[in-house]
This record gives sequence, C-alpha cells and structure tokens, in this order.
Amino acid sequence: MDVILEIADEYVFDGIYRNLPAIPIPDLVAGLATIPSWSDLTSLLSSSSSSPFDTLTTLARNVASSTFASSLTLNTLPADNILRQTLSLFVITYAGALFMYFSMAWPSYIFVFDKNHQKHPKYLKSQVKLEIQMSMKALPNIAVMTVPWLLGEVRGWSQLYTHIHSRDDIAPVVFNPPTSAIQQSIAAAVVSATGVNATAAAAAASAAKTAARAAKFGPLASLIEPFMDGWGYVAVSVVLFLFFTDFGIYWIHRFLHHPLVYKRIHKPHHKWIVPTPFSSHAFHPVDGYLQSTPYHIFVFLVPMQKYIYLGMFMFVNFWSVLIHDGEYLVSGAVVNSAAHHAVHHLYFNYNYGQYWTLWDRIGGSYRKPDDTMYDPSLRMDKTVWKKQAKDVDAFDDNGKPTAASDQTYKVGAHIKTKAI
Repeated sequence: MDVILEIADEYVFDGIYRNLPAIPIPDLVAGLATIPSWSDLTSLLSSSSSSPFDTLTTLARNVASSTFASSLTLNTLPADNILRQTLSLFVITYAGALFMYFSMAWPSYIFVFDKNHQKHPKYLKSQVKLEIQMSMKALPNIAVMTVPWLLGEVRGWSQLYTHIHSRDDIAPVVFNPPTSAIQQSIAAAVVSATGVNATAAAAAASAAKTAARAAKFGPLASLIEPFMDGWGYVAVSVVLFLFFTDFGIYWIHRFLHHPLVYKRIHKPHHKWIVPTPFSSHAFHPVDGYLQSTPYHIFVFLVPMQKYIYLGMFMFVNFWSVLIHDGEYLVSGAVVNSAAHHAVHHLYFNYNYGQYWTLWDRIGGSYRKPDDTMYDPSLRMDKTVWKKQAKDVDAFDDNGKPTAASDQTYKVGAHIKTKAI
C-alpha cells in the first residue's frame, strides 16, 4: 500500500493538498507522525535503561502534551504526516474497492452468470439493483474501518517487505524529517536509544539467522533453507496466507451465524437466496469488515512480500465474486466452490469456509451440493426450485430450522455430514 500511496501522492494528492485551506493542524497530529515502526520500537525498548512501561509512558506523554504548531496547516501537510496518510488511504481504499467490485462483478454477471437463475422463485425483484445499492452503502464504511490496518502497513508496523531475495524484515532505521519540537524530541529519543549501525546490524542478524537454522534443522537445513527466503519463502507465505485466512474467515463467518449476531449483522447478506456476482460485496458494513480482518492480521504476524500481498488481496476479491457467480463447475469435495456457497445461501448453516471445505469438515458444518446443481437439465428445473424455496421457508429469522424443516440436517454441535 505504501507504493500505491507514493504514486497517488505524486500524481494526485500533492496538488489537491496544496489547494486546501490553510487550517492550523494540532501539534498532536504532527507528533503522531514520529511514532516509531515496530522494529524501531523494539530496538528502543531493548536498548533503554528504563523499564518498557516507563519508556512507552514517556513517549506517550511527549505526544499528549503537545500544543498547536503555528507552522503546520492543512495545505502544508507533508506526505508522511499521519493525518494526510489517513485521509489519502481512505480515498485510495474506497476507490480501489469500487474498482475491484465493478471490474470483477460486472464482467462475471455479463459473461458467466446464467440469467435463468433470475426465474428462481427466491430471486428478488430488481435484485441486482438492490445488491449494488447495499454494496454502495457498505463500501465507504468498510473503507473507514480498514484504514487503520493500512496505516499500520504504511508506517512500518506490519511484516511486509520489499526485496524478494533479501527479506528486509530487519530494515535500517529511517526517520521522517522532524517538523516540530515534539517530533524532534521523539526522534532523538529513538536514535539515541538504538545507537547502532543499522546496515551492519542487519547483516550480522542475517548471518546469525542462517547459523541458527543450520543448528536447528541439522541435516535438513540445506532442504529447508531455500524456503526461508527468496521465492521459496514467497511460496510458503502464499500457502500460509490461504490457510490462515481460510481458518479465520470460517470461524468469523460461523460466529456471524450466532442468533445474537446473525439478525443484526449477517442477515442482510442472506437476503440474496439466489446470489449474483454483485452480491459478493453486498454486506452489512460490519459483516464485510469482520470477514476481511484475517487478510490484514496475517501481515502483522507473518512476513510477506508487499506486491505478492497486494496480488493476494485482489485474488480474494475475485474469489468472492467467483463463489457468487452461480456457475457450478467444480464438483469436488476439496474446494469451496460456487455450488458449495450456493448451498450456504440456500440452507444457511453449512459451508462457512472461503477457499476449501477443510474447516467445515472438521467443524461438522460441511454439506455436499445436490447433484442437481451440476446437471444442466435439472439445475433450472422448476420442481427442484420449488423444493429449494420450500426448504428456505422452513428457516426462521435467525437462519435456524423450524419444526417443518428437513431434519436430515440438524444444526448445532452434533451436525452430521451427509450428502443430499
């Protein structure tokens, strides 16, 4: 995201900010711009003679005691100012969400989605319009809630790195030029506390890591080492990303089906019993945000190359469209395909996963799609549709089965996995 922000600053935002009113900016905001990155902060805490609590308290007190800076105004905000970054990231996030939504959902609706689905008794009148309206209401709110994660990435708190063949997870200490007294005091405190040659320290740390791996993995070190850096690690990080986010989304999605939560937050998305590609982002804002959090949490825990991460973020948006497109091409029991997700929209309490069926199988919430979904002659059969509509009507407002529902599939802690 920092690369996108830099490009946007150069070609768009620099000109916009220069033409804003000269409104004074509190020095508190200016001081926040020097909050150290994670690597800087850990160096400060490890090098300081004071306790970690005292060190953090001193930094916080310096920021909190700041006053208005007469020289800093809204139209002179530097590109690395936290207020400007926050505003810019919101615009980028919202614009990017709109672009990905329409550029992926619209072609899928035109070229992939079978319009015969619109004849289903549970397909709503003007449904596409309603899906787009819900998405338009949700996306700006989701963008607001997402900005703090992106701000953390831009300001160096995540584990994102740049150089594939030399992971810069131990980066040289780089400070933004101080523009006020409070910034100067915080920057000086961090510099004096670290007091080391960052380049030499990084080289020594890299050598120490290599030696530690050799000692830890023994004769397997030569096989494992290629996957600890470079393209080998990129492949590992992608696999970890998919498993971590699939696991996180499964449990968040399942939590959203709890009766205390479902009706308030997740039910709007289940308004689309027969979803279209445009329903992929048609959520309650909190629902959409919560299901996106595993993507953001991952890079604060696990190092990942920033361009690969950006590509994966685009992929998950594409996947969200894919599983709502009504084209049931994948019939296996491993991938959580559009057919599996259609089962979720029809029967509510099954197939919570994102990419695979693994966690549904472990959690007892897996339900195999009916064979009629893969048979073109039966997929649009009115008798099949009538049964599906009847089954849907047998669920209450919380998506739980009533006495009239098909008790072959009981909901709860003892769900049995069984094909239709």
